[in-house]
Amino acid sequence: MGKNYWRLLKINRFLIKTWLTRNQTLSNINSIRLPLLKRLFFPLILSTPTLFAILLIAVFFSPLSSAEKTLALEEAIELALKANPEILQAQQEIAVWRGLTLQLTSWPLPELSFSREGLNLGQKKAESEINLSIQQLVEFPGKRTLRREVGSHGGEAASWRLEARKRLVITQVKKAYYLVALSQETLAYYRSLVDFLNQSLRTAQLRYEAGEVPYLDILRLELEKLRLQNEIIVTEKDLEERWAELALLLGGEIKERREVVSDVKFQPLTRSLEDLLREAEARASLAALSQEVERIKAEAELARRSLLPDFRLGLYYPSLRTSSWGFEIQTSLPLWRTQQKGATAEALARQRAAEISLDFQRKKIILGITAVFNRIQSLERRLHLFEQTLLEEARSMLNLTISLYAQGKVGFLDLLEVYRLNRETSLAFLNTLFEHHLALAEIEVAGETE
Repeated sequence: MGKNYWRLLKINRFLIKTWLTRNQTLSNINSIRLPLLKRLFFPLILSTPTLFAILLIAVFFSPLSSAEKTLALEEAIELALKANPEILQAQQEIAVWRGLTLQLTSWPLPELSFSREGLNLGQKKAESEINLSIQQLVEFPGKRTLRREVGSHGGEAASWRLEARKRLVITQVKKAYYLVALSQETLAYYRSLVDFLNQSLRTAQLRYEAGEVPYLDILRLELEKLRLQNEIIVTEKDLEERWAELALLLGGEIKERREVVSDVKFQPLTRSLEDLLREAEARASLAALSQEVERIKAEAELARRSLLPDFRLGLYYPSLRTSSWGFEIQTSLPLWRTQQKGATAEALARQRAAEISLDFQRKKIILGITAVFNRIQSLERRLHLFEQTLLEEARSMLNLTISLYAQGKVGFLDLLEVYRLNRETSLAFLNTLFEHHLALAEIEVAGETE
């Protein structure tokens, strides 16, 4: 008992001495540096207006330090909605349909014709006459209305596709953001383990100098520290790659990497499966497909009416018989129905295909939501287990083992095993926590193609 007491007393004295020496050194540096700065530089700055102005500008307009350059999730989503190329393309699709609707509902251009009669080629000169005419194509009533419906439903479908694309992009941004946050948290945890290993190395060196442990314990700790540094390098590489993916989703608006706000906490899903399925009925992707079905129905009806005759009205004015105005009416004769049958069959087939696509999309969404919901339930059970027992037990076991190792009651291999168990438990909890947040983001668009 006395030997252990003196050993612990020696270790504590060393740690206290190191801490006091560090604080005393910092205090001495500050006590010398601050008066020197006040004595040498402040009078010079205050006596020179230009230098004083430059100092103010530097203070108030200097760029933020790297620690202050953070990116919040809300800011990332806002940037993506403004600059994501997929969203910008979907917005242009709406503009395309506006132009197509104008084309579909426009009137055909009138035709102006000029003719001369009585050229008397190779004959004696005789009387000739010039005729001017103007003609206008007039469609059968209802066709233009149907084309307007085609354009309207197409524009509505494009608008809903834009909303669906926004939801997908928001989910992609959330998932990419959480992956960056996971890499940050993992990196911070690894760096905290470096501090732990450094402290363990100091303890092992003291015990080695006291002849209580072999030098092999120090070598094992050095090797464990090298392994940890390798994991830090790998995690830093993953962080850079994940940040690049996030920046791409933001449209490349951010040129340099920022720290993301990774204050992620466990928040269970409060909505039931029935609520999620009920909300999914109002999804923008389903609304877009429904508008596509209506658009193709209008095209099918337009194909059926293609045999209904259009009219061409004309008005003539002769140059000699100025009082003999004339008019003309032309129409088509529906003698052959092959083209109309083919157009109708094509439109009906496309209508049926659109209805099948809509029905299949509903089934995909239901199955996708159910699968993600079950995954969330499993993750929440694991997180409850971590928070209630595993994390606390792993920390308590590590603290107890460290204390026993300092007293010489357990060997180094026991300490290393408990350290690795605690590390695996903490990393497992961290990965499960972020996997839960990824699933919460995914369930909003579950069943939809990204």
